[in-house]
Formats: sequence, structure tokens, C-alpha cells
Amino acid sequence: IQQLGGYFAYRGGEAVFYYIEKKYGKEKIGELINKIKSTGNVDEGFKAAIGIDLKELNERWKKDIKKTFWPDIAKRNDPDEFAKRLTDHREDGGFYNTSPAISPQGDKIAFISNRDYYFDVYIMNATDGKIIKKLVKGNRTNNFEELNILTPGLSWSPDGTRIALSAKSGGYDVIYLIDVDTEDYEVLPVQLDAIESVMWSPDGKNIAFIGQTPRQSDIYLFNLDEKNLTNLTSDLFTDASPAWAPDGKKLYFSSDRTDELTTKVMPDSFKFYNHDYHQLDLYSIDISSKKIDRITDLPLSDETSPVVDAAGEEILYISDANGINNIYKRKVLISDKDTVKTLTEFPAIPVTNSLNGLYQISVSADGKKLVFSSLYQSAFNIFLLTNPFELSPGISQLEPTIYIQNLKNKGSRKGGLFEEKEISETQKDSTKSNDVQFYTGSFVDSSAAPGDSIKVDFHNYVFGDNSKIGGDTINVKDSLFTPTDNLDENGNFKVNRYKITFSPDLIYANAGYSSLYGLLGTTVISFSDILGNHKLIGVTSLQVDLKNSDYGLAYQYLPGRINFGVEGFHTARFIFLSRGNRSNLFRYRNYGAIISASYPLSKFNRFDAGLSWLNVSQENLDSPSEPTDKVNYLIPTLSFVHDNVLWGYTSPADGSRYRFDFMGNPGILGKKNTFYSFLGDYRNYFLFWGDYSFAFRLSGAYSGGLTPQRFFIGGIENWINRNFANTNIPLESAADFAFLTPGLPLRGFDYAQQIGTRYGLMNMELRFPLIRYLVTGALPILFSNILGTAFIDMGSAWTKNEQLQLFNKNENGKIVTKDLLMGTGFGARVYLLYFLVRFDVAWAYNLHHFSQPKFYISLGADF
Repeated sequence: IQQLGGYFAYRGGEAVFYYIEKKYGKEKIGELINKIKSTGNVDEGFKAAIGIDLKELNERWKKDIKKTFWPDIAKRNDPDEFAKRLTDHREDGGFYNTSPAISPQGDKIAFISNRDYYFDVYIMNATDGKIIKKLVKGNRTNNFEELNILTPGLSWSPDGTRIALSAKSGGYDVIYLIDVDTEDYEVLPVQLDAIESVMWSPDGKNIAFIGQTPRQSDIYLFNLDEKNLTNLTSDLFTDASPAWAPDGKKLYFSSDRTDELTTKVMPDSFKFYNHDYHQLDLYSIDISSKKIDRITDLPLSDETSPVVDAAGEEILYISDANGINNIYKRKVLISDKDTVKTLTEFPAIPVTNSLNGLYQISVSADGKKLVFSSLYQSAFNIFLLTNPFELSPGISQLEPTIYIQNLKNKGSRKGGLFEEKEISETQKDSTKSNDVQFYTGSFVDSSAAPGDSIKVDFHNYVFGDNSKIGGDTINVKDSLFTPTDNLDENGNFKVNRYKITFSPDLIYANAGYSSLYGLLGTTVISFSDILGNHKLIGVTSLQVDLKNSDYGLAYQYLPGRINFGVEGFHTARFIFLSRGNRSNLFRYRNYGAIISASYPLSKFNRFDAGLSWLNVSQENLDSPSEPTDKVNYLIPTLSFVHDNVLWGYTSPADGSRYRFDFMGNPGILGKKNTFYSFLGDYRNYFLFWGDYSFAFRLSGAYSGGLTPQRFFIGGIENWINRNFANTNIPLESAADFAFLTPGLPLRGFDYAQQIGTRYGLMNMELRFPLIRYLVTGALPILFSNILGTAFIDMGSAWTKNEQLQLFNKNENGKIVTKDLLMGTGFGARVYLLYFLVRFDVAWAYNLHHFSQPKFYISLGADF
């Protein structure tokens, strides 16, 4: 159980809760959650609820899983036993190979894979599975923000030259028509909240797909010639997986509509909460008349992903009738009168008897090849079946799994969750005696109890060690649980206005180290409402009194596209600065408020704007006679941000990120402190050889005005064993406390080696796995994923351009660096006690010789 992470946290977690329900009763689930919450400890919560700890539960659960599923293994086949495996995640990398779509000619397969860490569209050879090309790079740009991996979003044109692909772009799903050879694409004029299961018609004139709006999902038809969109099933029911008949006159699809075969608006008398929407069956719809026919009706099973043979006489589809998604075959004869004969006349025939679930089937135009995806050996892989319409496992019906047998023994799931029932006369009249009995442990015969009572049978329950057996029966009138103010005068439920109620999201404390101010620590508390539209964030680090502490409170308004925020803060720092031959303790304070707004252009790009009111002071605590330096600012800021990086273990590994800022003090609160600044930071990352990465960064800034902002270079962020250039901490005024900005890293030099009103910096860094696993001897400590780095840093900070001299000649007449600082070296990154620790050694280089090495120990992630 402790190892159920990622995808397995969902499926494995469901299996654990199913076991608890089966063993201890459904009520134990709620009790378990409450016990974990009240004790604040998972292990103690399990002990209090079911009497055993997580370790013991794990052993019992694994044993039950083996009893349930192991008997089925010998009766069924792995996918590679009846189909040809075309992808192997163990060799190709990644864990998702999904949405396979075979070309009409059967020679190529388009599919989505994360073998290069992002979800991309690939084209592979249908015969040997070799990759022909990467057609689309997903998750990197505005056009392909997100690919639909869980629902087939790929389809070939009839001539096999183009692919229709649904993807998210700018907050909506759109359809791209991509040329396989040139990779040029066209965007169809369709925007919906979600677009799934795109299918190109056999004549190439139409594209069918599932479109979702906030109200419902329907089958849509887009005509490529006339550029118009038609909703074929404009109703309340869920539709999925459309597939074209060979003549293009019909679509087969999956739906939960049961026997509701009309696309008209449902009458007011129809109550959807009584509708059994748990069962998916297959249907067909005539394109011209919109007439719907039902093809399957199998209780306790879902039928999805239909595909049709070349003659239009048979369909293949996926069904979990036996508890596992398998491929079935069924006759579908289309007569001259356009009727469909199915069910009793033509029963379903299993095509596969797979141990693993099969998903997302696609068939070639001649019906000779079929591809599907299956979760096999802990990853989704793609397989090929040849002549699928001629295959059969040799049995007329697949044996149900033990799990599905137990489910069927419990009865069908017919009937809605809120199925209407007759109300008893006792319930209608609150004056009549109708007490509900709650039993705290002992078995009580309720036959003599007044009214309709609840009889609790405990013989299947397993009680924890501290459970109280026996107890009193508490009689409580059920009228106490009946709301009296939830209906209006017409008997309809009241609609109340939403009330904002904040609840805590997280509370945590963090610690860090500043090269200027030493050890720092804060406590963060975050609250939000149930919709996530309003957020409160509190930050505090109290020390003695408010004047010497850090604290702040921020409110964020998040319901719309533009995120607004307002915050108030107070920051205090203490530092020793040189005054003559002595060091005096100074206190710096900065308090004020910030109003901000953030406007996303896409998932990867946004504009940020803000207005800050700052009050900054510098005070010499050891020499009160020194005047306190106080300044006030009203600072507008505007930023453009791009970020599509893929993070590695300790730092970004692929993609790019950049930021451009403009800020300044226009002098509204005082003309003497006016300034303006432009800052830029561009970073690009290149991933290769699986887990090797090359990072490139360019950054710089320029500031002007009466009191321009200052920048410094030299050293590394959060440098613990730091050395300051000239042994001085580079703070000269209150303005420096607010605006002095580092341009780091520049290794090989001391902290703040150069200071100026403008700077430029370039970093190049190779990041690679240094040690996979390291177990020490005397102290059994395990270190894993120790990463190495090799780097080159160079840059300069200056104030006047005419005084900048990057190179000059030394006494021997050789060209060496002067104002240009260059350093190179190598390092390692490892997690120690929840901190990411960086160890670096670097040498300064002036084109002629290297300096003595400098050693850096610091905290935090790399740029």
C-alpha cells in the first residue's frame, strides 16, 4: 500500500477501500477517514477504525488480491500472446503509448507517447513498429497546449496524407488537420470546452467528433467543404467513440441513453437523477434522419470504441462484460429499409480473451489490421491484430472474473441513486410516533420498537481493540433530521446565494539561508473557499515584537481569467555593517502594500502588473546618533513571462523560460528617488540521453534616473560559506535593502564581486547523473540520485558605459580579461535532511591562467 504512487494511487487505492468495505462494512470507510483526521496520523487512524495498523492491513489486502485475481491468470492471455507488440516502454522510455490510429491503407500508425517526457504525436511503421517521425510536439506551445491521451483524438484522412487531431489551445479544444509529410497544419473554426474521438468520414468531406459544453456532450459533424458545424445528438445524455459506417450514412457510438432514442428536448417530467447513467451501450444514428437504434443492452457492462468492417456487416467493439475490457464482434446487417438487426438474432462473439484491459481500438479501411492500447507490464503499449474480424478465442462466451461474479451476485445496479419511493404515512405525519433507533454496539430486536426503526446486524463486523461491545440504544426522532426550510411555497427546492467560507488548505513551515542575512524561517498558512475563487495566504516569522518580525497577509481573487491580488507586508532584517573600525548592528525595515493583476495569454505566457507602496528604513541600532535613512516609493511594474519547462529531479531539464520586467519610481511620493529599470532573463534547456541536460542562460538589466537601482554579480544564491568581495556587505542605503538585485550565479568569485547600475551575465551548464545509489558503511545512510554539473559563468556589472573595458593587455602583452569575469568548475547536487544541497568548486579564468579554487556550499535548486 505504501508504494501505491502515481497512477496506482487511483486504482490501487480503490482496491484497498473495496477490501475494507468487503471485510469490515461500508460504514468503516467514513469512520476510517474521520479517525485519520482526528488522530492526525494514518497508522493510528487505521488502528482506531479497524483494529490493525497499515502494515497488517497491507498483508491481508495483498493476500485477498491474490485470492481474487490469481485464479484468472491461467485462464486468460497476455496481449503479446495474441497480438504483435509494437511499442515497448522498457526500451523506448515513457509510460504512455496511447490513442493509436492506423491509416486507412494499414501501413502507418499515429499515436501519442511521452517517451521524450512530453506528450507528442508520433508516426510509426505498422509492420515493425519503427518510428518514422515525430509529427507534433505537445505541451510546449500555445497551439498544442495539451493532447487528449485518455480519449482517442487522432484520425487519418481517407487518402492517408493528413491527420485530424484534437488538442487544447488557449483554453478551448480545437481540431488540427496536419499534413504528415510537410507537418503544415490547418485549424478548423471550431472551439469547444472539450473535443474527443475525432473521426474522418470515408469520403473525406466530414469530421465527426464528441464535443463537450458545460451542459452536455454530443456528437458533432463538421463539413470541411461548407465549414459548418452540426450537432447530431443535442440531448442530456453522454455520447462517446463515434465510428463511421463504410458508406458514410451512419455513425456508431457509445452512450448512456438506455432506451431514450430521441434527440429532442426531454420533457419536464423526465427526471435525470432517476436515469441509470452507469451503463454504456452501443447505438447507431442515421446522419440524414437522426434516427437512433440501440445495438447492445448488457447489464453491468460498458460497450465502447466500435469499429466497422469494410462491408459494413460487422462491428468490433470493447466490452467489459466479463470484468476485463476485451474485443467482441457482432453482426450489424444494414438492409434496404435502413433497419438494424442485432441482439437475439446476432449474439456477441468474443475476439480476445485478454488478461489485461484493451483500449482505443482502430481498424484499417479493409479491416485487415487492428491496433489497440493496453496497460501491460506497468505501462500503456500498442499492439497489432491481423485479420481481427476472423479471429476467435474458440469459446462462445468469456468466463467472468471472480470479481465480476461477486458483483453480479450482489445484484444489478439498476435504479438511480435518488430513485423516488412512496413516503409512508408515518413519515408524512410528523405527529405520529416514528423514532429512529441508533445502536451503539449491542444487537437489539427492533420488532417491538415504535415506528420504522433501523436494525443493525453486527455479525459481519470486525471491531477494533478499543471498540465498546454493548451499550445503550438511543431513540431519536427522525424529524430532527428532516430539513424544514429547504422548500419554497410551491414545493420547489430553494436556491440560496453562495456564501464564501474559508477553510485551511495547508499550513507549513520552511527554513532557508540567505547569503546576506543568514538563517531564515517562516510559517505559511493558506485558506480558500470551496470553489477556489478566493484565497487568503498568511506568512509570519514573529521575533520579540511586530517591529522586528516578518509577517504578511495576501488576498487573491481568482474566479475569472484575470487573477487579482492585494497584500500587506512587513519585513525586518538585522545585519552588521562596518562603520570605521567597528561593526554596527543595523535594522532594515520594509513595509507597505501591493496591488497586482495577472493576465494569462495561454498556459505558457502571461502578463503581470502591479503597484507597490513601499516604506523602507535603515537604522543603526548601535549608534542612535546616526540619522535613520527613510525612503518612500510608489512603484508600478509590468512583466511578460513565458514558461514551458519540464522539471527534472533538481532543476529544469527541458524547454524554455524567460521574463522581461519594467519597473520604476515616477516620483509621486518624492522626486529625489526617481528611477526606472529594465530587466531580462532568458533560459533554454535541452534534454538528451534520457536524463542529461544542457542549460543556457542570458540575463541582464539596465537602470537609470536620479537614484538608479543597483545590481551585483559574483557568487551563488544562498551561499553558506560565503566570502564578500572587499569583506563588505554591499548595502549602502535603505534603497539598497529594497532594490539591490543579484545577478547570479557567477562562480569562481566572491559574493558581490562587481556592483553597478547595469549588468550582463551568461551561464552554460551541463547537468548529468553522477551517482545513482550510494549506501554508506558505518552509518547506513542511503543517497540516491546525486546529480553532477559542469559549468561556465561569465558576466560584468558596471555603471558608466565609457568606463567599461572587458579586456586589456597584461604586463607581458597578452590579452586578458579586465571587467569581464569568467569562471568554470563542477559540482554535485544531493538532498540532505529535506534540503537540496549544492557543492561546487570553481576557478576564475582570465584567458591566461586559472585562479586558486573556490568552494561553494549552498541551498536550493539551480536556475
